[in-house]
Amino acid sequence: MTLVSVVVPCYDVAPFLEAAVHRLLRQTHEDLEIVLVDDGSKDGTGDLVRELAARHPRVVGLSQPNAGVAAARETAVGAARGDYVWFVDADDDWPDEAVAVLLGAATSTDADVVCAAADYRFPDGRVRPVGEAFSGVLDAGEAFRRFLVGRITGHLWNKLVRRELAIAIEFTRSRHHSDQAMVAQLLAGATRVAGIERSVYRYVLRTGSIIRSGTPRSASLETVGAVVRSCAERLGLQDSLEYRYYVARYALLSRLKDATSGAYPPEEAARLARRIRSEVSTGELTALWRRGDRRRFALLAAGRWAPPLYRAVMRRGGARD
Repeated sequence: MTLVSVVVPCYDVAPFLEAAVHRLLRQTHEDLEIVLVDDGSKDGTGDLVRELAARHPRVVGLSQPNAGVAAARETAVGAARGDYVWFVDADDDWPDEAVAVLLGAATSTDADVVCAAADYRFPDGRVRPVGEAFSGVLDAGEAFRRFLVGRITGHLWNKLVRRELAIAIEFTRSRHHSDQAMVAQLLAGATRVAGIERSVYRYVLRTGSIIRSGTPRSASLETVGAVVRSCAERLGLQDSLEYRYYVARYALLSRLKDATSGAYPPEEAARLARRIRSEVSTGELTALWRRGDRRRFALLAAGRWAPPLYRAVMRRGGARD
């Protein structure tokens, strides 16, 4: 049997944590440890982490001053003993066979990273797939190209990772999108990346969750973008069509949407928007066009040369970044 470490960062998740641990203890692959890291919670999560660790031999309880989810994951990976690591959030859901499915793919292909299917569950009960799943084995270059265009998502929770690979990456301190920075590094450092089309995770969106909030994201987007750029350079893909597409979609358009979201004072918003518009080049527009992404091509062109039109489209809710 192969030991798998399940990493659970914990910040103010007292209402969800015990149920999450019990679901993990029900996993059909029993040779696993559950590493809980209390990240300076204020709601009693820390006491619950210690209680669960004392009650269940397979649960490891750790604590740290509040430093964010990336720091909590780094602490957990440093303490983990498994050959593979799976990152989950306490307020989400997964099937009882998730670890067995992920590990089966890893061992049968000798993969460093396994990417599985996953679903979103919205507050109104709707369920839809997360991105697109694939089957087969890829090298780092092809896997990273797929990541750049969104065919491999920047989420951690639908991926199993060889622990020695996870230890070697930088756990980027970013309030938003730290998963994306970690996934970029993991894919760039992998020798083999396997894909399976079976769903192993359900991300539960709740009203007011960080992914749905209107908080400023500019600093996070720039930080993560720099990490992705570094990974692209490592693989010699910094001039590729796929990287240009990433810059257009996830850097420029995401940052422009953030700058015009109302999350900043007017003067700062205007400054951010001007800076982003100055970074738009024909390379990014060409990448969007060549990949057939006409909607984002038009949106980025409007954001660059017709800001009033861009704002009107965004106000109508007719575009995503």
